[in-house]
Parts: sequence; C-alpha cells; structure tokens
Amino acid sequence: MSYELKVECITGQAAADLSTKQFSAVALGSTTGKYNVTATRGARVDGILQNAPAAAGRGALVAVGGVTKATVQTNIGGRSIAYGTSLINSTKGYLMASSTGGTAFRFARAEESLSTGTARGIIAVRITNEGPTSTA
Repeated sequence: MSYELKVECITGQAAADLSTKQFSAVALGSTTGKYNVTATRGARVDGILQNAPAAAGRGALVAVGGVTKATVQTNIGGRSIAYGTSLINSTKGYLMASSTGGTAFRFARAEESLSTGTARGIIAVRITNEGPTSTA
C-alpha cells in the first residue's frame, strides 16, 4: 500500500494537459519555465506531479522531497522493483529500476516493491536526488 510522509512540494505552471499524469516524473522546461513529463529515459527529474492539471498554464503541484507516491514501470527489460531500488525516469515519465548502459539521473529509491508481473503501478518512493550514475 503506497503512502506519503513529509512531502515537500513546490508549485509552478503545467506546460501541457497533464490530467492523466498524476504521480509521474516531471521537469521544469529550460525554455518554458513550466513543468512537463520527462520523456527521455534517465533524464534529470525535478519532482513528482501531485495533482492533475488539465491544461497548459494551470497550477502544477510538484513533490521535491520526502516520501510520495509515484508511478513505476516494471515491463522494461523485465526488471522488478525491490525495496531500496534506485529509480530513474522512463520514456513515459514513470520511474523504473536502472540497468546497465548509458548515463542516468537517479531520482528516488523504492519504499515498496513491485514484481515484473505488473506492467505499471503506484508505489511509495523516497526522493533522494542522488544524481547521475553510469547505468541507465
């Protein structure tokens, strides 16, 4: 059962309709200054979207610290997520376990587990902002 604990949030504007992206990884656009889903695997993540703004320019509530709910994927390379697993961004803005190859930004650690039999789910994650790693 996912949970939240001492979540530190900031607010900003959504860059697009994010009504289906609650609990996804987001980043602040370098040219727009607005939050959008990060669609590049292993890209830098600024936080986890806590609400579901239905249009560009609407308020985006973004968790940047603490333990929060996040959408994770296990159907990429069949990697299950165990407690304490270091998590990176997937190509859909979900978090996933890191693997070998490439460089990735480790953003969070799993506070719960999710087996490979579940393609996508919501679990509790601890935001750690560990930074770049040599595995993506």
